[in-house]
Amino acid sequence: MTSKTVHDVNEERKIEYRTKNNKYEDFPVGCGVRIICVCQDFNFFNGDETGKVIENTGKYLGIIVQFTEQIVYTDGSIRTSFNFDPDDLVRLNKPDRKKLLEI
Repeated sequence: MTSKTVHDVNEERKIEYRTKNNKYEDFPVGCGVRIICVCQDFNFFNGDETGKVIENTGKYLGIIVQFTEQIVYTDGSIRTSFNFDPDDLVRLNKPDRKKLLEI
């Protein structure tokens, strides 16, 4: 039996969801996202939370996501938003390129 680290799981998910080439500019304020990482900066996630970008500084861990549903941890602490890198996220509401080209 082989064990996987949190890092291993995050890397597998980045490959599965093809997020390795994501850029900060792919996530403007207001866009919907799905968090695919299971841990970021020692904070744990299910890897399927969703939310909306409320700030994007374009720097390390600079995409601030407000969660669709607050996260309640077993110790009772509550998190309503958190900071991520582009490869931690999948954009949910990408603009339809065909419609943009028709305009």
